[in-house]
Amino acid sequence: MNESTPQSRNRHGSAPDEQNKLLVERLEDDEQSESIVDRASNTRHGCIGAIVVGMVLSFLCLISGTYMLVVKKKRLGAPISLSTPGQEALSLAINLVLALCTDGMMFVHSASLRWELYREHRLEFNTNIRLFTSSKKFGPNKWYINVIALVCLILSYAASSVLFVTLVNDEELGHSIMINATALVALGLGLVGQALIGIWCLVASHKHILTWSSNPLNSALVLLQSGDLTPRPGRCMQPVHQRHAPAQPAYPTKAQGSIFRANRTVRYILGIIWAMALLAIAWPIALVLFLKVDADKAKSWDVVEEAKCFEFGFNWSPVTYGCHINEVLLALSPDLNNGNKYNTDYSYGTQLILCLLFVCLVQGGQTIVLHCLELLVNLSRDEAIWRQAYNESKKASGTQRSTNPFYAAVSSWENIILFIAKAVMHWIIGQSLLTVFEWYDPTEYLYESVSLIPYYHYGIYFYMIYSRLFIYAILAVFLAAFGTYLALKQPQGCQPAALGHLQTLVDLIDDWKTNEDGRMWWGDKTGSEDSVVRHAGTCCGEHELGPIHMEKYAGGQVAVVSLRTYITDSSV
Repeated sequence: MNESTPQSRNRHGSAPDEQNKLLVERLEDDEQSESIVDRASNTRHGCIGAIVVGMVLSFLCLISGTYMLVVKKKRLGAPISLSTPGQEALSLAINLVLALCTDGMMFVHSASLRWELYREHRLEFNTNIRLFTSSKKFGPNKWYINVIALVCLILSYAASSVLFVTLVNDEELGHSIMINATALVALGLGLVGQALIGIWCLVASHKHILTWSSNPLNSALVLLQSGDLTPRPGRCMQPVHQRHAPAQPAYPTKAQGSIFRANRTVRYILGIIWAMALLAIAWPIALVLFLKVDADKAKSWDVVEEAKCFEFGFNWSPVTYGCHINEVLLALSPDLNNGNKYNTDYSYGTQLILCLLFVCLVQGGQTIVLHCLELLVNLSRDEAIWRQAYNESKKASGTQRSTNPFYAAVSSWENIILFIAKAVMHWIIGQSLLTVFEWYDPTEYLYESVSLIPYYHYGIYFYMIYSRLFIYAILAVFLAAFGTYLALKQPQGCQPAALGHLQTLVDLIDDWKTNEDGRMWWGDKTGSEDSVVRHAGTCCGEHELGPIHMEKYAGGQVAVVSLRTYITDSSV
């Protein structure tokens, strides 16, 4: 049982007996009705389902990819009957499924991290940047496991980008599309790595995760009931930005502080996402300049007229020759890159592995940006949940401690944008870096004195299409602007901002009881219109609360700690 401080005894002792009695009755009703903590067991079941799906998909990829590597040794892949638009649509669908599957599996990792930080007394915000925040003791959330999880995530998206290879001049198949067995195995490895980390979290921390809910109100209530957090009196109008300031009455403000001001990590996140946006802009510009310079040089050569000009255009399809050329070739073998197709430094299999590693390098930066953006989205989501409790201009819907995570995700426009971005940004990179497997005619020979040197049969190229990369750059700038908006947005209204900061929520919520629909509201609870210093708090009945008086101080006593602590204090 928690020991009460002298200040708390004096505070409760000075309160009217009738108010104390009503408060005890309210808290007893809460415990009797078991409207305490949502353990969100259905969310856990959903996470288990996501891990099972991830394991099944990973095994399918590993088995089919390994089979192709063993049986289809000539091309290390299998042809597939698909049109170019069909291949593009299928790639987008794969990225959508991949984003959904990885989000579901790594939700376990996030929940595990939250409650391991709690056990280490380091949990401050409900949302943390998962792969860049580590536990000091717990295996699945240690820094090196985070690195492995990040590598698996990057590998999954990189493999999906080079899963389909365009065959050019193939002796048997001509121009067609092939499934890349190397990428298929890599995709399986990425998925199985994330699934195993999720299973590790489930097994090792099933007793330590106090709730599977990501709702910040529910997390705050868990810490309140455990006695790790207690309300600090007189802070009913102090937002998260004043969490280190002493308690004092304050006038309500019409706008609250931003995420940028509340969380120091955000400034680094903005730097990362804007740096990525600038690189995305520089990439297609560099290709255009290269093609322009190349065309200018060709004017002094004895070549056909079409090679001596360059005209900028936005063709989606690759144009490999003429004035409207929109792609630059990058070979994975240096000799091929220098135009020497008679020899090669690397074997075909080595080129496929280098192809995957190169795309990992490109997709790695994009994956980190999207993961950082996820922190801003989740902080904004946490604040949106809290702000449902009050609205000055219209009837508030009321906030809920218990929410279905799937419904919470699809009802949040920020989450929808982030989910679409995860699929589309990785997909557009894959479409901008078209992987081409070029086959050389083995009947052609280069004559050198008396010897005959056959052409090398295989070469892996990237067609870097600047028109598609400009689309990627536009989307990257949009994402950076979206992240900046979330970071600098100031919530409107006099309701103090919490941004998922758990101690602030415990300070602001003085009545955790909800109505039959599981909702509660926030507003003025002073009762007397003549009081100069007023009190704002929560209630399960909207009609029991009044509007906030903008011209008067708010900072009245917050009486709720927990039922056990309150009874102890009142009995002294």
